[in-house]
Amino acid sequence: MTETAAAGQKEQTKAWNKRCNKIGLKYFVIALPPIVLLMVTFMTTLQYLLDVTGPLVSGELASGQPGFNEYQAAKDQALIILAVLLAFITAVFYFAHRWWKKSMRAIGPRPGGYPAKSKRWLGAA
Repeated sequence: MTETAAAGQKEQTKAWNKRCNKIGLKYFVIALPPIVLLMVTFMTTLQYLLDVTGPLVSGELASGQPGFNEYQAAKDQALIILAVLLAFITAVFYFAHRWWKKSMRAIGPRPGGYPAKSKRWLGAA
């Protein structure tokens, strides 16, 4: 009798793991492309900011020289773009993680309970 129960629990665990893996795959398919796109844009804009602020910080361009105002405007624009991109990256991470946790709670606890205390947020077994 216990062998049958153990075999049934193994099958349930296997099915639960399969659903878990599907949710993980959906998470990466949904969350990864926007995050990668935003991070590439963020890094490119950061590189641009560093290129623009280089002459300003090193003293090559001082107030009153030709091009100084254009460099200051470009620096300000890059900072605004970086702030917006950072807000978007944070929002994508937040909503994707929230969706993942909600999906994991929807499939219920693992058959037989969780071996670690780190999974308490999923609910009691």
